[in-house]
Amino acid sequence: MYKRKSCESSSIWLLLLLNSFVYISTALYSPFLSAYYRQNHLSSTQIGVLLTVGPLASVFIQPFWARLSDKSGKARKYASFVVLGAAISLYSFYLGTSFISFLLANLFLAIFSTSVLPMTDAIVIRNANRLHFNYAFIRMGGTIGYAAMVYAAGFFLRRHPSAQFAVASFSYLFLLFLLRRLPDSEDHQPVFTKQSKDKGHPLNISGIFKNSNVFFVLVFAFIYQVGASFFHTFLGVYVIELGYGQSQLGMLNCIQALSEIPILLIMKKFTRKLGALNLIALATFLMGFRLFAASGGSLIWLILAQAMQGITYMVVHFGCATYIAENVYEGKASQGQSILYIIQAGLASIIGNTLGGRLIDFLGIKPSFLWAGSAILLLSGITWIILILYAQRKGQRFDCPSEQYTS
Repeated sequence: MYKRKSCESSSIWLLLLLNSFVYISTALYSPFLSAYYRQNHLSSTQIGVLLTVGPLASVFIQPFWARLSDKSGKARKYASFVVLGAAISLYSFYLGTSFISFLLANLFLAIFSTSVLPMTDAIVIRNANRLHFNYAFIRMGGTIGYAAMVYAAGFFLRRHPSAQFAVASFSYLFLLFLLRRLPDSEDHQPVFTKQSKDKGHPLNISGIFKNSNVFFVLVFAFIYQVGASFFHTFLGVYVIELGYGQSQLGMLNCIQALSEIPILLIMKKFTRKLGALNLIALATFLMGFRLFAASGGSLIWLILAQAMQGITYMVVHFGCATYIAENVYEGKASQGQSILYIIQAGLASIIGNTLGGRLIDFLGIKPSFLWAGSAILLLSGITWIILILYAQRKGQRFDCPSEQYTS
């Protein structure tokens, strides 16, 4: 009995570290990219185009990594491969500082990096359920790791901005080491057997999900991410234009990450009371107010906007990821998470980045945040009303808690 508990404890610590280094690796470069581009004299439109490369890869490349992983049952192997690819591709940012060189570097990185989070999420959630351990506490490792690293990185990158790519590469290599420590069973996962539902296309949603309510989860995820992508893509530009630097940007991102911790502590309780769909809808609506706060145009207003990260991003991310994990067919875990990331990191981010860049060049950055917030409030409100009417027509209670939270 003692040996079994010791083994389970070691597995939980491994999952905690693995999840932490997914976000630590991202914290070392992703929040600072737009500011780095601006410091190299790129326009908002060019920055929007560069940061759309990743979303495009999420639509056209990521689904095939997920499908290969699920079809072969070798989750550890393919997750390790994309992490190694991300570590190597980060060095392509040293090819030059022109728009074209940055574009090529983004293309190379996006082939691999866009698949890291959905593939590791599928592994971590599956193993957390196997060990009967609350995923929220494991996810907290990513939040704390991100907060600490982004704050430290902000001060370090103030003097050495280009070092972000090499340091992030080393972090990805450590993540690779952790992935290889996973049990061999991760390379012997069940494969999908309901051939009648599998049409062979990576975007065949009916062959992946068991519950039609997932459609509303994906719609809210899309609306939320349009606003969030605009917010995060141009936050660095906004900070630079307000006269601040990398250290202030690091501090803002640290506040953002720390705001997720109390939400993770109470997510289980509130999901049980209100239901995942209600919480996702509310968080999407609040994203509009977060954009309003940022439009205030001072460091205090930006701090307030970043403090809303927990009640917006974390609720949507956690709620969507766990809802989808519970409602996929066996052997479709990676593809289920992949669909979510196609919608969020793909389609929604493309719109948020490209239209956001054009909007800023046309209106200026402060009014653009105000207009973006208005759009998110309107779209999320309409979708929420449609969801309520749909549930009433079907005689369903869409706010029912999921099995995961009632067990």
